[in-house]
Amino acid sequence: MNNFSQEIITSKIYKGFQTVIPSKIRKELDINVEDTLNWKINGDLMIIEVVKQKPLRDLEKFAIYVDEEVDSVELKKKSGCGEF
Repeated sequence: MNNFSQEIITSKIYKGFQTVIPSKIRKELDINVEDTLNWKINGDLMIIEVVKQKPLRDLEKFAIYVDEEVDSVELKKKSGCGEF
């Protein structure tokens, strides 16, 4: 998203170099607890990228359902050997 706002929003650096993400930015980008920030430097510009934490329910599409008992350690060994 290259939708750069011209509005300047500031935050203070506290002890331990901690800061707070202003509420306007948190709301605009839907930043939540457990999301991650990636920090990049491009010349004199600092870019902060938000990486959204995926809810566990999103992983359901990757679930494998079986009708028999499965040995997960054995499955891991087989997958590491390329048997799947």
